[in-house]
Amino acid sequence: DITSQSGPNGNIYWLNCGVGDSGWNPTYVTINQLIVKDLATALQDSSTPFSACSAYTDKFYQYGQEFGIPAIIIASFAMQESSCDPTTVGGAGEQGLMQLTQDKCTSAPNGNCQDIDYNIKTGTQYFKSLLDSNSGDVLLSIGSYNGWFKGMTYGDATAAASTGCCRCQNNLDYLHQFLNGWCQNVNAYSDNLGMYHNLDACPSG
Repeated sequence: DITSQSGPNGNIYWLNCGVGDSGWNPTYVTINQLIVKDLATALQDSSTPFSACSAYTDKFYQYGQEFGIPAIIIASFAMQESSCDPTTVGGAGEQGLMQLTQDKCTSAPNGNCQDIDYNIKTGTQYFKSLLDSNSGDVLLSIGSYNGWFKGMTYGDATAAASTGCCRCQNNLDYLHQFLNGWCQNVNAYSDNLGMYHNLDACPSG
């Protein structure tokens, strides 16, 4: 069962191990140990949250196959980061579906980092590079995509709350929303998954 704090890929306390005290120290888990749905099957469900991603399914599968990442994981990044809206610009200027930071946009076609093909490919390639550099540690790599780092404390994650970029905080519900929400074909936002909700106090936009 999926609840606000738990699901098939573990309880939020386990996923966020150490955040509340000495710092984040996730258990080593590989990508093939994750429990995830198939994206094409998920899209056949009339209540799927991935409807907004349906136009990009072929790209998720194309680059998933190229980099060895299940398509639903790539689509889950797009849902988590931008609700699958290719025109999204983040609080620190992140671009598009996969919310690419400016340093990843230097080779974008005609300088357009929101280009669908470039954005999905580059985001997937970046996640694969995180997996490789983390010796296949998928929890560490998914967290790293949101700026998490081993040893990150609650104070580290929420430090930006009182700055001019409130949404530059690390979303402390990220792993639970990602793995027990989107990857299970569940809308992590409308189902209000998580317990920290530290971005809720930030102005929208």
